[in-house]
Amino acid sequence: MGKRISRNSFSSNNATSQPQLRVDSFSGGNNDLYYYSLTALNGTGNSSSFTPSTNNSGEVSFGAQKRGTLPPTPTFENILKDSSTNPNNRNSYSPLNTNTLIPNNSSYVSYGIENSKSNYVIAVRNAESVTLTYEGIMKGNSAIEADVVGETYNEWISFGIESTPYYYVFSGIVFDDNGGITAAEADASNANITSGAYSNRPNYFNGLFNSAFESGIAGSTVKIVNSCDNPTITYAAQSVKSSGSDIGTYQLKVPITDLGSQASVCLLEERSGTTYPIRTTTNKKTITLENAKYEYQNNNFGRVIDQNVALVLEKEQAANDCKVTDITSLTYSKDPLSSSETGAGADIKPGNCIAYKITATNRANIDINNFVMRDILQKKGDNNAKVTSKLANPSYQASDYASDSVPIGENGTVKTVPLILSARTHRSFYFNTQYGTTQSDTVDAP
Repeated sequence: MGKRISRNSFSSNNATSQPQLRVDSFSGGNNDLYYYSLTALNGTGNSSSFTPSTNNSGEVSFGAQKRGTLPPTPTFENILKDSSTNPNNRNSYSPLNTNTLIPNNSSYVSYGIENSKSNYVIAVRNAESVTLTYEGIMKGNSAIEADVVGETYNEWISFGIESTPYYYVFSGIVFDDNGGITAAEADASNANITSGAYSNRPNYFNGLFNSAFESGIAGSTVKIVNSCDNPTITYAAQSVKSSGSDIGTYQLKVPITDLGSQASVCLLEERSGTTYPIRTTTNKKTITLENAKYEYQNNNFGRVIDQNVALVLEKEQAANDCKVTDITSLTYSKDPLSSSETGAGADIKPGNCIAYKITATNRANIDINNFVMRDILQKKGDNNAKVTSKLANPSYQASDYASDSVPIGENGTVKTVPLILSARTHRSFYFNTQYGTTQSDTVDAP
């Protein structure tokens, strides 16, 4: 509590250990609010005449010449709640800690603090109406130094109201997750991740919107539905912005009452066109609704063009006489192999073998899960094939291949088990095949 020393001078050394902020619980039948500890209110003139005292009714009184207005029924018992001998009065104000939310229909009291700490922030949630009343113990100043009792100096109050929104708001952007790779640089067959356009691109195909390198794209629709697994209710839908600096953005509003007791909702991103066909994020996002949270931002969906696909497959081949024991030691090439009836060098003739090396490169900055490599062995008559090939020994890393992959000596599909292809890595797969002139050609046993 501040105390005036002279006409323009105040002291702020009248501290109190009592709680500074309190909330009225409206218990005990007494709802009056009072602000200051009156025992510290001594003026600079005839100080004894400024010392508050109580009359026979317990009401506070001052010297006869003192001006000002006290709160109604200003008893020390009512004012100094925590020191009250009346249990109802003492308990009707409970201390309020910093950052505590004020309950609806509640009030605050602050009293007995020094001026250096006289800064208050008051916030009310969901109030239909608010009345802010501030008063000291004494109001008024006749310009006579002795008449100023309980006046404070340089006191500040900040007061605000927070209202629960009428809507839940969901927002985000559908964006081109190219990491800064231009359309001219994009190349679906470029497997080089150590140099060139796809090297040192941490923001490419990472599932995150990087505004410094990437921008939104038009053409998508975003919906809010009741469930990602089995949607039966659509609460709202919106086409993303189609142009301007906010292209690709959306903001969906759903009245709070529409969701009722829903614990979560699902955001769905859909696209009917052929542009940006490859997703870098899931098209479904489950949003858990949190208590007293009504805005859910940055629900973004990533896509890229065909040329910026994450996975690049490269197939190479190497001719051999079917007697090789390690197919990884062969020299592989992407160039077509020649063939002749007699066979010479690396030439292929009926009954000889061709080994294949398929390299899968993950250019993206996220893992590819459940990667399965499949390759269909050629069969005479299919896709203009002249001969039929069958899987031949030697095998390579049998644990990589699925149980339903084509067995040795048969024509069919070479297939791996589901694998994880980590971000920015590559992996090679090998298998050997024997060419024949008819479907009845057999493969030598190992």
